[in-house]
Amino acid sequence: METIVNKPLANTFGWLNVNGTKVNAPDKMQQQEYELEEGAERTIIADFAAGSRISAKLGRNATLRLVQIRRGKEEDTAAAAGNLSEGGLKGADGTAVNDVRVKCSEGARFEWYRIVLGGEATYDNCTVELEGDRSSFEAQIGYRLGGEQVLDVNCEAIHTGKKTDSVINASGVLSEKASKLMRGTIDLRKGCKGAVGNELEDVLLMDRTVRNRSIPVILCSEEDVVGNHGATIGRLDEDMIFYLASRGMETEAIYEMMAKAKLDSVIRRIPDEEVRRGLLEE
Repeated sequence: METIVNKPLANTFGWLNVNGTKVNAPDKMQQQEYELEEGAERTIIADFAAGSRISAKLGRNATLRLVQIRRGKEEDTAAAAGNLSEGGLKGADGTAVNDVRVKCSEGARFEWYRIVLGGEATYDNCTVELEGDRSSFEAQIGYRLGGEQVLDVNCEAIHTGKKTDSVINASGVLSEKASKLMRGTIDLRKGCKGAVGNELEDVLLMDRTVRNRSIPVILCSEEDVVGNHGATIGRLDEDMIFYLASRGMETEAIYEMMAKAKLDSVIRRIPDEEVRRGLLEE
């Protein structure tokens, strides 16, 4: 079924081709809904290879942690000792469409950990509404893409509550003819006095044939708020390569070490030791 995914809150210049993407979505989408009561805390580990729609409502001071891993292989499953493990629809190394939507009440917190290691094309949307005062959202996105793999992400933090906080961090590696589009939007709406939003992206380009597009957006209609964004995008510094090579390291090993470091910075934040260890070994 052909549909438009990852439409941002605010359109930008049409010639950039970032105002949503037309894709052939899976025929069936895994539907999951969660509602956390006041003070509840839950961690969900999920491996979705085909398609998923997740919606959640977090009660006062509730915390939800969602870890989603995209390997692109049918035999791969998510496992988490001591936590709830959710299996999604399993598919081949084709297109995966993932849509996450969360509403946070007063003092609630949502954490999204997204790791993409495989699959031909991955389309991720994560929209979080920080409605309650002092609610918060943190996104940690890590990826490693090669061949002609595609990653298309739309991540949105909508601030309406007072003193709300959001962090969107993305770190990854592109090689060969891989393509990545990252849209990150911090929307500071009327009434969210004291809100703070931060967005940071770190991309390592391994080859000159990759395609990287980074679209950071800050929307603001309130005073007494803070919105920051920054990006580090490029190849390895030649002086660093020369220094490490002079110490006996092969060029290929240098690139591999730095690529691993980009992913490790995200993986080590995952709140489950077994999953963390497995991904680091993988």
